[in-house]
Amino acid sequence: MSRPRPFVLLGLTVAVIVGGFVLWLQIGLMSSLVSVALGARSFQTSLTAAVDQLTTGDYQSALSDFGEIQTAVDRVSSSAGAAQLDLVGAVPGFDTAVANWRALAIATQDVTTGTGELLAIFGDLSGQSGGAKIFSDGAIDIELLRQLPPRVAAVDTDISAAVAQLRLVDTSGPAAGILEMLQVRALKEVKPVQRAIGALVDLAPLLPDALGANSPKRYLIAIGNQAEMRASGGAPLTLVLVEFDNGRISIPIKGQTSTQLYPPLNAPVTWWGPAGNPFFQSNPRNAPMVVANTHPSLLYSAREISGAWIGGDYPAVDGVITLDLSAIAAVLNALGPISSPTYGEVTGDRLGQLLLVEAYEKFGETEFLARQEANQQLLDELLNQLLSGKDLVSVAKAIVSTAPGRHFQLWMRDTRFENFILEGGAGGAVRDPGQGDWSAVYTQNGNQSKVDVFQQRGVLVSARVNTDGSARVTQLMTVTNATPAERPEGPPERIGYETSWLKAAYLLYLPTAATNYSAFYPQGFAVRSFKDHQQYGRGFADDGFGQKLIRVVGWTAPGASAAVSVAYDLPAGTFTAADGSLVYTLQAEPQSIWNASTLTVRVTPPPGWRAENDLGMKVDEVGVAEVSAVQNGQVNVSITMKPD
Repeated sequence: MSRPRPFVLLGLTVAVIVGGFVLWLQIGLMSSLVSVALGARSFQTSLTAAVDQLTTGDYQSALSDFGEIQTAVDRVSSSAGAAQLDLVGAVPGFDTAVANWRALAIATQDVTTGTGELLAIFGDLSGQSGGAKIFSDGAIDIELLRQLPPRVAAVDTDISAAVAQLRLVDTSGPAAGILEMLQVRALKEVKPVQRAIGALVDLAPLLPDALGANSPKRYLIAIGNQAEMRASGGAPLTLVLVEFDNGRISIPIKGQTSTQLYPPLNAPVTWWGPAGNPFFQSNPRNAPMVVANTHPSLLYSAREISGAWIGGDYPAVDGVITLDLSAIAAVLNALGPISSPTYGEVTGDRLGQLLLVEAYEKFGETEFLARQEANQQLLDELLNQLLSGKDLVSVAKAIVSTAPGRHFQLWMRDTRFENFILEGGAGGAVRDPGQGDWSAVYTQNGNQSKVDVFQQRGVLVSARVNTDGSARVTQLMTVTNATPAERPEGPPERIGYETSWLKAAYLLYLPTAATNYSAFYPQGFAVRSFKDHQQYGRGFADDGFGQKLIRVVGWTAPGASAAVSVAYDLPAGTFTAADGSLVYTLQAEPQSIWNASTLTVRVTPPPGWRAENDLGMKVDEVGVAEVSAVQNGQVNVSITMKPD
């Protein structure tokens, strides 16, 4: 047997070395690809889970999910650090892909670092991280509060830099598919982190001063009774003054509005209010506090409430917070039930029935003081729990969750804070969006009855759209006084909380662009015009913000319904889309009634056109579209029409 020649051995050696190198390279690249794919998937799911847990206030679960995030990021980082990528990166055409791969790994690490710090801030704020609580036993740790803005700013910087780096990644060329997948997933999953930190960036610097770090701050909480509605919320029948002074929280004044704070019974007071408010003819005002929130927009009503409070010889306030029983019920559902000597165990689900219905049945007209005392005891117990600092995050989340339906609203005298609130949607503003159609309708109790808790409301918006993008619109508000049949009709004068009759003002807005408008209402109803304010004709007046508003007043018997409507034209081009189609859009505002209104929108396209079917929408055989929604918040409707 002949021995192999030297060049053959050399060739075999080279082949083995080259083959081994290729195998090493393939294994390394495949391992990196697998690591980055698995890491990306785990990063996506874990980051989503962590943010969701933070949103729900579950710190421990978020902490657990964050551990998964770190593991996922380690996988992505190790994939980018493989030695095989150094060699591939030296090959022309592949160098960009490798550089972007590593840039993505750095960006995901930055996102993770920022998320970790956000989690740490959350833990410190809620007191769940083992350190000192920022709020407990009726006090705020001002020093911890002052440390918040720079920490938030640092997280925002990290997240913003990571997002900028992600957007710069070039996903063309070799490995484009996996790079693009990583980029898209990372950008998608970082959005909730951005939103969370973005809100804190604006809010954190304002908090120390707003909570009394530099001087005492006072805020008036007006608790609205939804059995007797005003346009901007329930009648403010209970008031609480909260004072913040260098970290200490106190409640120097609280009580029932009508008897304890404005005796002998809703005594009128004199105050100065915003001049543009058409619900009051002139300054100074002279009226009871309980009618101060008659304007639909809190931007006026809160200032009236503040003025009426000062008119009662109480100290000036830096802000007004309105809460109703829907918001308080959400708090009870978060904290658990509280005990009342009168009502027993009170849960969030039972609160409205107890205080808005059964309390008035239990205590007659002559026993109103006993009812108010029982309600005040219940409120005191709730305040004690809130000031204890127990589960602050869950309480805050519960209250804020009711803001879209205007059950929680806030006005601040400091315009920096007020702008933040308005942008966040808790400011109670009533504003024409300036495009498309707009629905803003309200009822206001006028006979001190307590039957608004039974109110059932439906709003039907019917629009007939023309080919030029104009439309004829009718908005019909139907209100049923659904007082139980077994409830007595009450005294013959139909005034007070024992009556089952409803005297209401129906307030209806028009879009600013509306023309050829008019209102329609039942026989016996009448337009109650706004005096000494700019008039638009046909009963419509300026609401103080340059918007058209009409007020119609009438009586509704128990079990009966009243229908009030407005009709108007919107000009050509209002609903014309860039692609030549027609798109009807509507923004509908809520009122914080106990039983949310049902909105129905019916759109009739021009002859030869048809509405496109969409989720939850009905389109009949001639192309007319109809969609309905419960108005638990602002409702936005969009209906596209195209030639048939």
